[in-house]
Amino acid sequence: MQSMLAGTEYTLVLPNRPFGKPNSARKALFALPAMRAVGRVRLTLFYFDQETTGDDPQMDRIVTVQLQPLDDDLKGVGPFQILTEWEWGEKQIVQMALEKGILQPKWDFVPVGNRLRFDLTFLIERATKWKLIDWDLATLKYYWFTKPFLDLQAVLVLMNKGRFTGSSLHAFADKDSGSRVPALYRKGAHQEIVDYVTREHEAVLQLLQEAKKVLGEFGDLRRRPPAP
Repeated sequence: MQSMLAGTEYTLVLPNRPFGKPNSARKALFALPAMRAVGRVRLTLFYFDQETTGDDPQMDRIVTVQLQPLDDDLKGVGPFQILTEWEWGEKQIVQMALEKGILQPKWDFVPVGNRLRFDLTFLIERATKWKLIDWDLATLKYYWFTKPFLDLQAVLVLMNKGRFTGSSLHAFADKDSGSRVPALYRKGAHQEIVDYVTREHEAVLQLLQEAKKVLGEFGDLRRRPPAP
């Protein structure tokens, strides 16, 4: 599917197309083409985002999950894929995200996005609700201690001169606030939600790519020479 937004291509994953049966859709979703080496660990970067009907995972639910493999320059190297609750059901899109490995304490799915602590916490809660996981406190602690992720949120705070207030993504990018999504969902404006998450995907990756360049050059200036 071709988006009307800056020529961005995305795949809206539906139960009956473009992949046919859900199992074949999963095979397409869960290929791992983008990998980098960190020591002896193979590290795979993936753009990850989701939209919800609100901020309370006990009462609200996930309505979209977005995924895309990334290269070392934080550019997409595969289709930008959107799983929607109105086509699959929430349990199914949560299950597909879990099968990807996002809740495994490993380095072969490294989420890249904005406000990832919120997204991952919400996903854990909804997966628990659907009895897809059954974590005790020790498992939860181990996950947060070991799971790597690259979050734009800290960069936005620094771009806002260290202030949290006013550091939302829409303050620095051409996108609306995500607070619109619950209202769009309630009125059945599904295509508007798809357009919104596509714009957000573009905005997050563009800012991360620019920040990587600026901070990389700053790091080169400040990096100490290796010890003899």
